[in-house]
Amino acid sequence: MAKAGRPKAETKKEKVVSVRMKPEDYAKVKKYAESSNKTVTQVMQEGVEKLMDEAGI
Repeated sequence: MAKAGRPKAETKKEKVVSVRMKPEDYAKVKKYAESSNKTVTQVMQEGVEKLMDEAGI
């Protein structure tokens, strides 16, 4: 019988990062996430990826 549940990701995401934000900044991130049909986590990950790409890292 096949296993139930979510399939395992290729790269395990095991690190957790907590960020303090001003309420108005969080509201902007949340509004952007909702308008682009993404989670706040996805928006933050994409933002970090964009910054790393721009820095050539």
